[in-house]
Amino acid sequence: MTDYNEEDQHYLLDSNIVSEIIKPEPNFNVIKKIGEHNSDCAIGAPTLHEMLYGYHKLPEGIYKKYLGKYILDDVMDSFKVKSYTEKASMIHSEIRANAEKIGKPVPFSDSMIASIALANHMVLVTRNTRHFTAIQEVSNLQVENWFEGAAPQKAQS
Repeated sequence: MTDYNEEDQHYLLDSNIVSEIIKPEPNFNVIKKIGEHNSDCAIGAPTLHEMLYGYHKLPEGIYKKYLGKYILDDVMDSFKVKSYTEKASMIHSEIRANAEKIGKPVPFSDSMIASIALANHMVLVTRNTRHFTAIQEVSNLQVENWFEGAAPQKAQS
């Protein structure tokens, strides 16, 4: 899979953005943004893991079949899956160490997703922008919340 052109803006979608698509009443702005930027969107391997883990925990039934079909037919066919690479692991370790140094340790999974975005020069799209505030203080991570339609946010120094 080819890397994105660094001059273009590309988006790494968090699981709360991807899961919005199958809600009975999805957020209009999220659906609109995904439609506008579909070919520029990807998910990280940890996001795919979160979705599959949730799927595997469900009891057998119609919803589980529906969710499995959505993950396989829609998510995996529509979005590139960005791996946790050596470059991402180097960024990840630096983020975690620097966040701890300023007294703001960050969750492993959130910092892992952020490191994939940074390693691939992508904007992280999430509803949970607060989860990434400390990471923004120690990196150049850009975050958008498509529920609000906000432009990329960089933490204030």
